[in-house]
Amino acid sequence: MRKKGEVFLFLFIGAFIGSDLRYLESLIFKTSSGFPLGTIVANLSGALVLPFLIHYLQDRFNLSKRVILTLSTGVLGSYTTFSTFTSDAYRLYNSGQWVFLLIYLTITMIGGFLVALVGNYWAASRAFNDYVKREGRKK
Repeated sequence: MRKKGEVFLFLFIGAFIGSDLRYLESLIFKTSSGFPLGTIVANLSGALVLPFLIHYLQDRFNLSKRVILTLSTGVLGSYTTFSTFTSDAYRLYNSGQWVFLLIYLTITMIGGFLVALVGNYWAASRAFNDYVKREGRKK
């Protein structure tokens, strides 16, 4: 039971950090048109960082499962937000802002997938560069 309590504490701390970052970012990227740029920035940056975290940082720095859980589920889980995405999409739909809605959905869905691919490529290239450096030192 104690281990589960520790996990929840780490998730709580990670979520606290992620939600604060999300709020700060929403203030920075606030638009006068009502277009949810802040949500796009949060979700796309999270889609980029998560694969890098999971596929590179975890192996490179031998991060524990607890640290990965805290960073991925805690920080990034509260920083990126599907509920805000759907709320923003509904608000655009309800107000008849069809062009903004189409742009928002396209950037978020297709852009998120493409950025996640870039995050995976970034992780793989960093891992390869590290391998080449290690092998070069052995010679």
